[in-house]
Amino acid sequence: MKYARIIDGVVDSISYDLPYFEGGPEPGWTKVPADVFAGFSFDGEKFTGPEPTPPPRQTVLKSLVQARIIEAGKMASAYAALTQNPVYFARWFAPDRPEVYCDDPDAILLVTALGLDPDAILAPIV
Repeated sequence: MKYARIIDGVVDSISYDLPYFEGGPEPGWTKVPADVFAGFSFDGEKFTGPEPTPPPRQTVLKSLVQARIIEAGKMASAYAALTQNPVYFARWFAPDRPEVYCDDPDAILLVTALGLDPDAILAPIV
């Protein structure tokens, strides 16, 4: 038998034997189907599994993006665009952030404004 402790509509713990506390069954445990695990939701009638964890967002090294922009002959334009906005400049040249998300809207906007293909310029190395 499989049992679950449900707290606020969510399976908190699982036991494969009815938990006993000081000689009697511990309250709050419910018999559950074999495919139910911690994290499942319970609406009083049915159990629903958690949403799958989305894949991590892909990143690309800023130095690689810069190399691609240089290769396309657009570095002067990219630098001019970044220096016109102090926030974008600070974000791009932050020393503790060597990568940018491949789907970063600001990076896509910059690359598009340069007349370049964001899918090519911001492509991750796989």
